[in-house]
Amino acid sequence: WPMQAPEPLLKKYADRKGPGLNDTRYGAMIEAMDLAIGRLLEALDEMNLADATLVIFTSDNGGFAGVSDCRPLRESKGHLYEGGIRVPLIVRWPGKVKAGTTSSTPVISMDFYPTFLEVAGLKLGKKPIDGESIIPLLRQTGKLQREEIYFHFPNYAWHMDNRLGGAVRSDNWKLIRNYDDDSLELYDMSKDLSEKNNLAAKRPKIATRLNRGLTHWLKETNAPMPRPPKALPKK
Repeated sequence: WPMQAPEPLLKKYADRKGPGLNDTRYGAMIEAMDLAIGRLLEALDEMNLADATLVIFTSDNGGFAGVSDCRPLRESKGHLYEGGIRVPLIVRWPGKVKAGTTSSTPVISMDFYPTFLEVAGLKLGKKPIDGESIIPLLRQTGKLQREEIYFHFPNYAWHMDNRLGGAVRSDNWKLIRNYDDDSLELYDMSKDLSEKNNLAAKRPKIATRLNRGLTHWLKETNAPMPRPPKALPKK
């Protein structure tokens, strides 16, 4: 995949050294993106479209281990640990979202679809969806109706070794189930952001409850599960 940036920025970052600076092109790319987003926001302001435009800045996964450092979060892109699934979410919507406000409620990318429909004044179809509109959080008018967020990663990553598994986040608790041996990992995210202290054995009731919910969600969504390869035919 490309690591590209304008030549002046590549030269600017070429000599940068220090912890976490594994590839200086990454720094150049980030500044290039920052400048481009700035031009976009300025254009919305100049065209008097800012108040009528919801802008969301986010990412589809955590940092890439080859060029970035996600610490204190554990691991990186391709993992169910926070380094793989926790990403920035920055919103600009003048007159609707108060500048400088924050929310600690976890959301997920599937929430954007129902959010955009609500902003556009459109109704959801009859088919079930995974997400929930986050307008109540953005406008500070209420809470989300759900109590859990689920993750499912049944594929091996191309760029590193990872374990196939699923995860569920409920309040401050996060459970990971590894599909290869059905082992469970339970973390208290309010005290253990780096996911170092597995509490599954110490808090079995919570682990069992969350694991049961994950099992139900996988069946309800007909999630494709990893299967061992078929044995090679005998010659």
